Parts: sequence; C-alpha cells; structure tokens
Amino acid sequence: MSPSPKTSNAAKTTTIADLTTAPNNLWYRIHVFVHDLRRFKDNETSRTRLDSIADPSYIGAPYFTPEEAATLKATVVDGEKTLARVLEETLDRKLETRMKKRVESGDFRVCAAHDLAPIFEKAFNINEKRLAKNGGFQKLLKGGLVLGAGQIFKGVGKSKGNGKKPGGAR
Repeated sequence: MSPSPKTSNAAKTTTIADLTTAPNNLWYRIHVFVHDLRRFKDNETSRTRLDSIADPSYIGAPYFTPEEAATLKATVVDGEKTLARVLEETLDRKLETRMKKRVESGDFRVCAAHDLAPIFEKAFNINEKRLAKNGGFQKLLKGGLVLGAGQIFKGVGKSKGNGKKPGGAR
C-alpha cells in the first residue's frame, strides 16, 4: 500500500532550494515580504500589507496561503532548525534584550526593519542591498503580490564582482 500524498508531503523536508522553484510565485512573494519589512516605515503599501498580517510569526496572509505559511515555517533554514524555530529563538532573545533596555521607556515593540527583516533575509539568503537596487524586482513590485501574465521572477541574483547588477525579471 502506497502512502497518501499527505503523508509523503509531511515527511518531506523543505529547503530554500525548494522554495525558489515553488509554484504560484512563492519565491517572489517571499522577496516582496522581506522588501516590505525593510520599507515598513516609509512605504504606505508595505505598511498596509504588513499591518494586515494576523499570524504571530508574521508569516501569513496577504503574502502566503495557510498551506504556504505552514511550509515556510517548516523549512529548514539553519542547519537542522526550521524557520519557525529560528524565529522563536531570535525573537525571544530580542525580547529579553528589550526587557533590559526598554523598561524605562516602555517600548517593547518589534521593529519590522531592524528586528524581523534581518531574520528573514538570513533565513532565505536575501541580500538587502541587492533587493533594494534590483531594477527587475522593483519593476515587478509595482504590480504588487501577483505577477502579471508572462512575468517571471528568478531572484535578484548574486554579485559577480564585476560591478554589474544581475537582473531579476524577464
């Protein structure tokens, strides 16, 4: 008797490489999410999207379906650690530090750009500066979370050390 698809999917370990080829432009939406975290303060569209997230791990709609969110949280991003575990450990450390430093001010909020963005950038191997300067990505971003017909996102590329910026869209 062969295992049901549910069983085999649950047993599969998701990696970053799997996310880059995931259906429904998931890799693009991950980049939009990270971009929005960095731009929370100065971009109203980013702020609106992020403010609508109800999930305490910050991984949810409007960026990801419940199934995608579960996959992302279970993705191995640091040795054997899942993204959910890395988020929990990092935010716990940050909260502990904040408790010590911010008792007088009473400001214990998590900062999208300084606390969350670096966690996701590291987990997904996204370079903040390349993402911000990639013309192909910025062009796609004007259309929001959904790519138009014929639009393809292949990532922001890696620096080749020749001073030229690799393209991210076709």
